[in-house]
Amino acid sequence: MSDKKVLNGLKRIGGTLMLPAAMYIIVMIACFSNGKMFFGSFAMWKTLLVDVAVSVTCAMGIGLQFKAGRFDFSGGAIMLLSAIIAGNVAKMYGNHPLLFVALCLICAVVLSVLVGILYAYGRLPIVIVTIGMALLYEAITCLVFNGGGINLVANIKLKAFSSYPLALLPLAAVIVIYVFYHNFTVSGKETLLLANNQMAAVNIGINEKKSVIVSYVFSGLIFGFATTIYASTGIHNASFSSLVTVGELFSNILPVFIGLMLGSFCNDAIGIVMGSLTLCLMSFGLETVISSEMGSAISSIFNGVFILAINVISARGMHMIAGIRKKFRAKSA
Repeated sequence: MSDKKVLNGLKRIGGTLMLPAAMYIIVMIACFSNGKMFFGSFAMWKTLLVDVAVSVTCAMGIGLQFKAGRFDFSGGAIMLLSAIIAGNVAKMYGNHPLLFVALCLICAVVLSVLVGILYAYGRLPIVIVTIGMALLYEAITCLVFNGGGINLVANIKLKAFSSYPLALLPLAAVIVIYVFYHNFTVSGKETLLLANNQMAAVNIGINEKKSVIVSYVFSGLIFGFATTIYASTGIHNASFSSLVTVGELFSNILPVFIGLMLGSFCNDAIGIVMGSLTLCLMSFGLETVISSEMGSAISSIFNGVFILAINVISARGMHMIAGIRKKFRAKSA
């Protein structure tokens, strides 16, 4: 292996790991300086990995459609309704965890495919379709099981997949599905063509309707696995406020942006994992050093500032560096 290939490999690894590594060091210094010496312990990682699993699974559900040029607002409502149906039915039939997982997958796929069919055949913009379906699914959460929502916090059997180490299984399944769809399916490759130039892709013979529906099958599978973790991470009430699920889901869109930014160093699946790990480390540090409530609020602000800074650095960084070098050269001349 040549030195150039080794150097390029090291650059790719360094570029991929730079954000989580830098965040880990910053949070470690902040925690240790405030007497929080448990940072970096195995117990900390067990908690953090569950947060990362939730973030990655939700982000990849959003990212699968986002990469196709579709901004889908229905994912949060799909997860909430799937969690309520699957959780309550599983509780009625003996709290069997495999039944719960199967119901989460079936519900999420069916609900996602309905969104895809309406978009493919309804000839409506994706934003209108997904917001409309989100409102419909949220309304249904208020009707099923008397609007009681779902509470699996104390249910040891059904919350097995939201705790370490079983939470890693849905995480691994989602990564495999995401990579398989984009790299090994015809629909996944057609999606990129449709996103770049929809008219040209249709003109060369791509069946857009079929491609859209297949993509929603895969995003439904991803949201189904995400629901197995999400359902038992807290008490999930029926949605009596419109579009409350949109904000909850799209808090996990930030790793998608980071994943796309890291595309020059790694593929977007690894980038999303690195982005989720970075943001979860930041949230954990803020909630540990400050307080759980205040840290969560400040974390939301930091997330926005962090993404803005990354965007500026990635999009304008090279231009800024070139401009600075030009000024220095002018002064030296």
